[in-house]
Amino acid sequence: MGSVDLIRSCLDSLRQISDEISDAILYIDSGTREAFQFSGAFPLLLELAVRSVCSLDDLSPLDAAAGWSLNYVDPPTKIVIITCRLLSDTHRYILRCLGTHSTIQSCVVFTSIPEISHSAHIDCPLGPDAFREYETLLNQDYEELVKKGNNNAFITDTAAPTQLSVSVQHLPMVICPISSRVFVLPSEGTMTELCLSNEESEESLGRGLPAVSSGQNLDGDDSPSGVTLTAHFLYYFADKMDLKLEIFSLGDTSKSIGKTMMDMSSLYDVSRRTKRSAGLLLVDRTVDLLSPCLHGDSFLERILSSLPRQHSTSKAAQSPSKIIKRIPLDMDVPFDTILEEERGNNRLYENVINFISGWNSSQVDDNNFEISPKLSGAFLANYTGASYLESLLDRGAKDGLLLVKKWLLESLKNENLSFSSKVASQSDLRNMVKIISRDQKVLVRNRGIVKLALAADMANSEPQSSRWDAFVSAERILSVSSADSSQSLSSEIRDFINTSITSQGILSLKDVLLLSMVGYILAGENFPTSVSMSPFSWEEERSIKDAIVDAILEKPQDAKIKFLNGLEKELESQAKKNVTKEGDSAKSDQIDDFDDQWGNWDENEGEEDKDDYGEVQLKLELRDRVDQLCKFFHKLSSIPVRSPTIREVLVDLSKYEHGTYGMRKGLLYKLLSAILTKGDVPGIEYHSSAVGRFFKSGFGRFGLGQAKPNLGDQSVLFIFVVGGINALEAREVMEAITESGKMDTELILGGTTLLTADDMFDLMLS
Repeated sequence: MGSVDLIRSCLDSLRQISDEISDAILYIDSGTREAFQFSGAFPLLLELAVRSVCSLDDLSPLDAAAGWSLNYVDPPTKIVIITCRLLSDTHRYILRCLGTHSTIQSCVVFTSIPEISHSAHIDCPLGPDAFREYETLLNQDYEELVKKGNNNAFITDTAAPTQLSVSVQHLPMVICPISSRVFVLPSEGTMTELCLSNEESEESLGRGLPAVSSGQNLDGDDSPSGVTLTAHFLYYFADKMDLKLEIFSLGDTSKSIGKTMMDMSSLYDVSRRTKRSAGLLLVDRTVDLLSPCLHGDSFLERILSSLPRQHSTSKAAQSPSKIIKRIPLDMDVPFDTILEEERGNNRLYENVINFISGWNSSQVDDNNFEISPKLSGAFLANYTGASYLESLLDRGAKDGLLLVKKWLLESLKNENLSFSSKVASQSDLRNMVKIISRDQKVLVRNRGIVKLALAADMANSEPQSSRWDAFVSAERILSVSSADSSQSLSSEIRDFINTSITSQGILSLKDVLLLSMVGYILAGENFPTSVSMSPFSWEEERSIKDAIVDAILEKPQDAKIKFLNGLEKELESQAKKNVTKEGDSAKSDQIDDFDDQWGNWDENEGEEDKDDYGEVQLKLELRDRVDQLCKFFHKLSSIPVRSPTIREVLVDLSKYEHGTYGMRKGLLYKLLSAILTKGDVPGIEYHSSAVGRFFKSGFGRFGLGQAKPNLGDQSVLFIFVVGGINALEAREVMEAITESGKMDTELILGGTTLLTADDMFDLMLS
């Protein structure tokens, strides 16, 4: 049996449909595009003779004329659509796509959402035979579209054929493989955007996170749609990877997913003898909220948190109240600094401009191009022959930067270009990119490492570098204080909030609120309290609340945070008043004669009273909002009390708190360390396999029941975090395997999405 390789599996799934996609115009939605970038699928599509790849979300009548090869003479007759959305959500785009092309005779639709998920989703009108139903529906709607002729804006040729062959199939491997062993789901797909908890529930921390474990079963109508579809995805994912699973879970939501998967196994599995045995551990993100909120030593984590993310292009048919809008993993990598430095070098400047124009051809505006030239698209993309992400995933910030420099030097050497620098400096990356950029062909050949180098340069430049260091320092202080006393911890939280007022933009109001969240989570671990109470005394928390209110009033322009929605106009007015006060203060310093202002007092008195009243009202409203914010913080700190299971797990795994390098480790590291040493972790529930169910119902009557297997005995371990993972956790699980000495253990790490600390803030305070 071959080793597990997610990237290879993704590419193999495309090779298996080569007959369908050959000579076809391929339309993909935004989530599929993201997945293909990560797997490096676009060169393979060219190899498989796809006519062209076009956007399903933003299609154009000119798509029919586009082509990757000049050999196509006849007009296209086949369209293939790949989507990671429900067919009901994609239908209008598919219909518009068919109406745009007049020569199409065949349409094949691949969806990453299995047939059972369509019938299980409450907002999808399709039934148990969803794919066949949709084929009929699409044919009917297409015929109606053709009949309307010129009255329909989408039809470009009234002579369009009405005999259309339609086929709908399932394509499970539409995932984002960060490496051959680590993956997340596309950020703009149905699976990632569906709710994982019901907001009305007292245990909910936000729609994008599982509910806090309280021992309740999430069955039937109580199970959120995202939970059910996640179970369906994992079942078919394991089947595609030829794995037969022994399923374990930690957390109420994971338990529900495990149960659903076992029900599916008993219904659909016929023969599993040819599959490799693997242990699947499902973990609720809410069992460990702290790890994704911290800024650890991870090269990729630092880049992800420093680069601007692109806006979502998703146009889901679901109501905004029913979905979680996630920021795409695509990054905007700036070329601005290089262009500014090289304006005098016309040749280099023109090369870079032309290169970016070709890269972002659909977004180029000749009049405004020089304002913000960027390389869009996922810099995390895997490139053929270059395993950048695989090598960087387990690197710290310094080691990762050195590795990028090494790759750049190798690229220069391969292109017979020289670079000499006696002293290593921050500008080395930029200077090497400039040398590569002097030749268009060289720049195109090395585009992957160029994007990565520019991303690394930005993450290590100011102010991003200082902000990251400030976070790391603050989190260490909070961790040390939490081991001391609640008074010490609350004092540090208040000081960080006050510092945001006086600091020169290093940590914003949002940043210090994130630190406050971290402080409350630490307080809950170290100073357990009742569900409804604060881990701090009344006086300690009042000082924190006052500090937050003062910070908002002092810098209202920074208060663009969701819990302050509805106060935008008042805060904007307060910002203008602050500017006026600063101006008046400067003027008052220049006034020598007190009597000169005497006559103005009476006429300004009424206006000042009105302003004071408005400010008092704003302050009262802010206090109410901050009170609600702190009540949410109480919920975070009370998780160990709400969930005895979590408390027991945290205590039991505390012996794995620090790894080889002495740094505090996250839950996944500690779980894996315990599993690999065959330790028994409390709270982990085992869901018997299909064979186990057979023994339990049949031979179990004769004393031939199946013993509970040990996760550590499995040669393949699959950990999936419901709610998302971060890059540091991926690094830490690799460390756990190395430190255990069990290098023959194959690990798959997956999660709903790839999280940063800012993402966690938005998820919980949405």
